[in-house]
Amino acid sequence: MKQLEKESHNKEFRLNRYCYLNIEKIIQIFYYIQKYSKSSSKLELIKYLFFADRINIREYFSLISLDTYIALEHGPVASIALDIINKSTEYLNNYEENELKYLNYIKINGKSNRKINQIGFDLLSKNEMKSLDKSIELFSGKKLVDISHDYPEWKRFKLLFEKKYISSRPIHMEDFFKNPDIKDSPAINKYFNNEDPLYKDENYLKEAKQFYMESLGQYAV
Repeated sequence: MKQLEKESHNKEFRLNRYCYLNIEKIIQIFYYIQKYSKSSSKLELIKYLFFADRINIREYFSLISLDTYIALEHGPVASIALDIINKSTEYLNNYEENELKYLNYIKINGKSNRKINQIGFDLLSKNEMKSLDKSIELFSGKKLVDISHDYPEWKRFKLLFEKKYISSRPIHMEDFFKNPDIKDSPAINKYFNNEDPLYKDENYLKEAKQFYMESLGQYAV
């Protein structure tokens, strides 16, 4: 793991200390994004989370959300987080439902947006906040859907979506550890001068994927 050790030098380097998805933590994530991005758009909240998860899993080998990702027409999404932001949460228990009190709907220019009431960040690690900060810094003011379509998590299914053969697909976790094909990434090229802002060395990514899969008790091929 020499390349991995080199990349991790001088970093706070540890795994996510939570081993299960936590509803309160998802609300904290959305509040953090809202607070520092100044966005109340459901779409933008979900996309900032995707980019932050992509950053975090490649840097620290864990999704911040600990969610299950699916590809939809408008890009990759964390599925439970999307349910929470939509309040499509009939399956939650009473305690978990209580956490949704922080989430409200508001109208801005006639459009339905999300407003998260003030809540702490005690369930977010320093590394996770760094990843969220980087997501907001890099992608603020850009067309997040278009950019998300350039990444492998969604690009794998591009033709199926274009031909209307599917409405959703589970995302392959190994795609988080792939760089996009920059020659076929029009939005990335437009906003980032033909360079992937999340680029990582291929050898590093191979080792990072191996480390992540082993942490799950699996073997990366």
